Amino acid sequence: MKKLTTKLLLLATSVSILNAHEGPWTAGRPDGHAPITVMGDHMHAMGEWMLSYRYMSMDMDGLLKGSDNVSTTSMLTKNGGEYVMLPTAMSMDMHMLGAMFAVSDKWTLMTMLNYLDNDMDMDMEMGAMKTVMKSSGASSGLGDIKFGGLYDLASWDNGRRVHLHFGLSAPTGSIEEKAGNDFLGYGMQLGSGTWDFLPALTFLGQTDNYSWGAQVGGALRMGDNDRDYSLGNRFDATLWGARKLTDSFSLSAKLDYATQGQIDGKDADIATRNMMMKSPGFDPASHGRDISTFGLGLNYYCRNGTFKGHRLAVEWETPMSEDVSGVQLETDSIWSLGWQYAW
Repeated sequence: MKKLTTKLLLLATSVSILNAHEGPWTAGRPDGHAPITVMGDHMHAMGEWMLSYRYMSMDMDGLLKGSDNVSTTSMLTKNGGEYVMLPTAMSMDMHMLGAMFAVSDKWTLMTMLNYLDNDMDMDMEMGAMKTVMKSSGASSGLGDIKFGGLYDLASWDNGRRVHLHFGLSAPTGSIEEKAGNDFLGYGMQLGSGTWDFLPALTFLGQTDNYSWGAQVGGALRMGDNDRDYSLGNRFDATLWGARKLTDSFSLSAKLDYATQGQIDGKDADIATRNMMMKSPGFDPASHGRDISTFGLGLNYYCRNGTFKGHRLAVEWETPMSEDVSGVQLETDSIWSLGWQYAW
């Protein structure tokens, strides 16, 4: 993980030196922001506001054991496996409302509200004959609220700048989601249940027609939640580049690496369900993941007229590699749409 971070930062620095140009970094162009899935990528001038909305849809289909594909059938007890219930597919839709305000040229404050909608399909053995039945589960509601500040470390007159992000995630998302009287698995809960520290470091650079960026960050869980567990700490490293096509349109490409540890501790009610109906969704050891993704994006920036300052963006992501702890669903694709408006 440290080697990957170092390589990303060295690559970002090399690109910055090679592509430096006269004039400070500016957000007033279609590639002036990172791809829509990168949070806390840019700062604002004193007194400037920005509102944003993002919609993300992620689909998961099929099972992984480590980095290998396995069939649901082979994992069921009737065929020599260890599970009575297994997920077969899942969709997660997330709506994100954000706001940013620059209290000075050095500090930009930000906050984000999330609303999640989760649906999961499962195969489940029933009765003495172990007949496989189809079932499903769902959860929806407010997620964890995030807030923090961006601090400008340095800005140069050759299109480069670097800033820090200090953030917190408040445990507003439910961790007591149920199907009837039964608790849903860890992955179907809406929040972490803990206060989480969200640090990040971001580098930016521009030329006349290109822009680039690199960001390293993560989430550090601060203690256990009220259900006696904590999600694993997360580390993220992202590198992106964009090409300005016109004064209003740009194309972007992004490489992203994320790793998250297993759940520490366990929820007593979920553990009871796991003893009665063993499933990886109820197992804390089946919730760590390393994943590398590649993304392509299209960005539009309105420079004049009634909608001056409005941005629209779309991004598609697909995994390049994925390695999970235990048995988990495999990520299929991720689509993100976004709107931003600064004044």
